[in-house]
Amino acid sequence: MQNKSILAVAILAAVSSDVWAQAQNEHIERITVTANKFEQSINNTLTTVNVIEREEIEQSNLRDLPSLLNTVAGVDVVRNGGFGQKASVFVRGATTKHVLVLIDGVRVSDANSGDVAFTNIPLNSIERIEVVKGAKAAVYGSDALAGVINIITRKAQQQQISLTSGSHNYVNYQQAGQFNTDSLSLSFNLGYEDTDGYDVTSKDPQLPLTKDHDSDGYRNKNIGFNLSYDHEDIGTVSARAQYSEGEGEYDNAWGNDAYEFENYTTKLAWEKQHDQLQHYASVSVSQQENTQVGTPNHDVYSTERVEVEYRALYRWSETLQLAAGVSQLNEDLSNASAEFSHSDRTNKAIFVGGFFEQGPWLANAVVRTDDYDFHGRANTYTAGIGYQVNNMVTFRVNHGTAFRAPTLTHAYVKNSPWYLPNPDIKPEEASNSEFGVTLDTRWGKYDVAVFNNKIDQLIVSLLGESGKYVAANVDQAAMKGVELSATASALGFEHKVNLTLLDAKDKTTGEDLVRRPDTAFNYTLSKSWDKLDASLTMIYRSSRPTITLYDSQFNTHNKELSGYTVFNLAANYALFDNVKLTARLENLGDKTYLTAATGLASDGQILGYVPLGRQAYVGVSISF
Repeated sequence: MQNKSILAVAILAAVSSDVWAQAQNEHIERITVTANKFEQSINNTLTTVNVIEREEIEQSNLRDLPSLLNTVAGVDVVRNGGFGQKASVFVRGATTKHVLVLIDGVRVSDANSGDVAFTNIPLNSIERIEVVKGAKAAVYGSDALAGVINIITRKAQQQQISLTSGSHNYVNYQQAGQFNTDSLSLSFNLGYEDTDGYDVTSKDPQLPLTKDHDSDGYRNKNIGFNLSYDHEDIGTVSARAQYSEGEGEYDNAWGNDAYEFENYTTKLAWEKQHDQLQHYASVSVSQQENTQVGTPNHDVYSTERVEVEYRALYRWSETLQLAAGVSQLNEDLSNASAEFSHSDRTNKAIFVGGFFEQGPWLANAVVRTDDYDFHGRANTYTAGIGYQVNNMVTFRVNHGTAFRAPTLTHAYVKNSPWYLPNPDIKPEEASNSEFGVTLDTRWGKYDVAVFNNKIDQLIVSLLGESGKYVAANVDQAAMKGVELSATASALGFEHKVNLTLLDAKDKTTGEDLVRRPDTAFNYTLSKSWDKLDASLTMIYRSSRPTITLYDSQFNTHNKELSGYTVFNLAANYALFDNVKLTARLENLGDKTYLTAATGLASDGQILGYVPLGRQAYVGVSISF
């Protein structure tokens, strides 16, 4: 493991040296992001932000969102199988429930578990992804303890139809288009995806065959649109909507073994610039619904949200901008099959912030107060200072606090065979510090970030005397480490490299947090010719501790999952000006590995969720 880490650093250093020798002190094109809810240079955010553009999605020929996120620095994805299966996304060692996931600014998590159905968010609906690191509750509210994944939906620039086929009878149809007038813009996207899948859990060969010895298929149908109207006096009025439905199968020896889902997000927004003051107002409605099927008892997990927001940005001077906003968010679980003494709640929030830039100095600060029904008030802040040595080098330091509100299940579940309510449960709290330096040249971009994230009052379920679980604030977690990233042109190729070294501890027990590798390394080598572009990606993850496992005699065992390295190949060929052939080979070496365990076989071997083996996909894309 240590040798591979040293090798990764050496590759970064070699590429950096080559590029630095060529770099010229001249204007560099800046990337604009919305990490603080308004557009600004990525360096001015004073935090680590990774951006994935539509072009990168199409060149990679990746088939789902978890695979795409797994290439981002500081992100590791643990999958319970292939397409349609649950995927846990860890950001700097923090679990999915500690990362706020948005689609066009709309929350898309299950309000109880904190899980996000990443695999059900189709790639054909995505224009851009911004992964914002650090405690961002002062800007976004609850759940942003370790970061924010902001998914911006598709805004097609032309008419496009794509067809893809591959392993396990995989088929995918995508279509996107746009219609424009002087003041009106409409774009749409739709898709259909279907696969027979494969058996997603490894089985004990000594045990008899069951209903779980089968292939676990998946189907997704989705459609979305983006409508925008510009008027000189009125401003910009926009409407966005994304809808998806489908079904997936999984393995469960004793209960439901399939699910049906119906998810949507809608948002109506207005934006107007008036002299130095920029107004923004929006209302959004969303649903995340999952129905477990396969037995007579169908459990329904349903979250409906309505959010109203207004914010303003005022340019006080050439060096100072001030921001403020108010919002009200309602979460409703009344359509779920679980029972609650309170099935909905409302959060009211207000924030103010300032963003300063003069000469080489940068600074920002945001404070926010949230008032959640039943759980009281949470006050958070974030602050950062930056120094631009020249137009290539920027140093940054930032610190922030965050919280995650308890779920209604934690506090108000009733008549559950498994859980008892704890109305006195408190929010989880976090603090995050980061030091970083960015080198941005015409030949490439390099970034180093050192981070330290602490989460206190972690909510866990403890088994009580009644034989039921009760939520309690007992645990602490600490996650610290370093991220090194580079994108560069060198030796005739494009290089994209990132390395994450992580130390994630349970502060209560002193043990390493399960399912987190301490070393993650991604390297993509790509090149474009006249009509052909190709890329080779290497993904390395070190060994990781797993959850406590039980053998057939119910004895406990602490095990470690082995590290792994996989290689993926993608290629695109322009057959004609408007016709492109696409191909992707996943896991070239057909590597067998596990990222999540389920138990032990009779011979002591670890059983777990089987990742994608070697997969092949070919397709055609037509633009007009």
